[in-house]
Amino acid sequence: MMIALRLAVVALAIAVVWFVVRFLATRERRYLRLAGRTLAIGLAAVLLFFAVLIAERL
Repeated sequence: MMIALRLAVVALAIAVVWFVVRFLATRERRYLRLAGRTLAIGLAAVLLFFAVLIAERL
């Protein structure tokens, strides 16, 4: 399960970097918004994952 989490984090980081690079190349604000949304959704998913892990230990 931790391998899947690590792969998801790497994929998330690659996606955010890709959107930021696209923004810098084209100056289209939609890529910056997509980077922010992708990062926010990824962080929410990670927080939910850890909340489930903590809830299992209770």
